[in-house]
Amino acid sequence: MGERFYGVQALRFAAATAVVVTHALDLVGTRLGLETALTHGNLANGTLENFGAAGVDVFFVISGFIIATTTQGQTGVGAAGAFLWRRFRRVAPIYWLLSLPILIGMARGGTLSPEVAAATFLFWPFSGLEMTFPALGPGWTLCFEMLFYAGFGLAIAGGRRVGWWLVGAYGAMLAAGLVVATPVLRFWGAPIIVEFMLGVGIAWAWRSAPRPLGLWAVGLATLGFGLGLVFGYGGIDDVRALNDPWNGLRRVVIWGLPSALLVFGVVRMERTDRAPGRLSRAAAFMGDASYSIYLVHVLVIRALGRLFESGMVALPGDAVVALTVIASLAAGAVVHVWIERPLLKVMTPSPAGRGLERPRA
Repeated sequence: MGERFYGVQALRFAAATAVVVTHALDLVGTRLGLETALTHGNLANGTLENFGAAGVDVFFVISGFIIATTTQGQTGVGAAGAFLWRRFRRVAPIYWLLSLPILIGMARGGTLSPEVAAATFLFWPFSGLEMTFPALGPGWTLCFEMLFYAGFGLAIAGGRRVGWWLVGAYGAMLAAGLVVATPVLRFWGAPIIVEFMLGVGIAWAWRSAPRPLGLWAVGLATLGFGLGLVFGYGGIDDVRALNDPWNGLRRVVIWGLPSALLVFGVVRMERTDRAPGRLSRAAAFMGDASYSIYLVHVLVIRALGRLFESGMVALPGDAVVALTVIASLAAGAVVHVWIERPLLKVMTPSPAGRGLERPRA
């Protein structure tokens, strides 16, 4: 599979930017006590300021789509091992590296708990019935990413029958988790995992769908997100959707389904028969940098927060948001080029050992 989905790359960048905007607004409103145009944009029970959290749901659907697309035809234990190593080296090293400043600060301050260490290094976020966030906040999503990768790797190793068995096992845990509260079910049976499966379904179905369905899907996705803003999405934009499986199901319906429609529409409308233009190439680069942007923006916001709280720089709320977003995107691009790429290169097997390598998602 040598295809390059430039529309999906642009969507990855847009999703990362949406998350950055939401956290920048949180900095301005919660920590600095400033007002912005978006914080005045409340619609019923949904708020524009928190809407960017839906970027995570878009990410999860894209992840399922990319993983299923780039592993088509791979089976067996060797292929599973190669797949898991590719995903590990893509996700973990840069994440752990960027977590170090916060981990060191927590250790010095005596606030680094075993639960936080387990969530950060072992990708296990539920030591109790409520989620423990890793040292680097956005790492909570990587816990679910790694869980999805582990299940998908088992499916590659065991074949389609094992894959369907795992889907059934997950369905049973999801159902049990709605009535029984245990840490394992809160994690393994989390409703948000459905979003990865929606992405896998898109990878299987998009080629056989008529092209006009792509535009309809994007339209329905826009309608779905809009209805969430008008009628409200309270409780699905924060940790309540992770600690309460019923609330998690609401998130899958209100944000997960529109995200799946959006990804399907963008993929189906993609014109792979045309050479990419300058804008498409830029989107591809920023899409590749989206992971670094997603991770590093927390450090940028922490640093800028201290700067603004010190009173050394005084700006209106909207200017603070704009500066924070621009700085986060720039820092993410720099980290992608100067840290993430070199790390990946160091951890990539030599050409002689790349028999099972696939294009990087």
